[in-house]
Amino acid sequence: MYDALIPIAQDLSALDATLAAPDGAQRVARIAAAFDETARRISQATQTAADDGERLDLQKLYRGMVAARRIVLSIQERHGASA
Repeated sequence: MYDALIPIAQDLSALDATLAAPDGAQRVARIAAAFDETARRISQATQTAADDGERLDLQKLYRGMVAARRIVLSIQERHGASA
């Protein structure tokens, strides 16, 4: 379910360097796409949750992925405005 996050982990952990890189916009786009894909997979898993507790936990994870994507894009926007 979280496989899409593995390739972007390094770019995400060094987000300042990622933003400053010549290909920073493309790398941030990959980060956003990874969060989108992970959220999609979590949403699918929610449909087959064993019980309400698992469904609620998955919904929280889904909202976390959506929020993380927004945060990264917001940081990118602010970085671009200050450059």
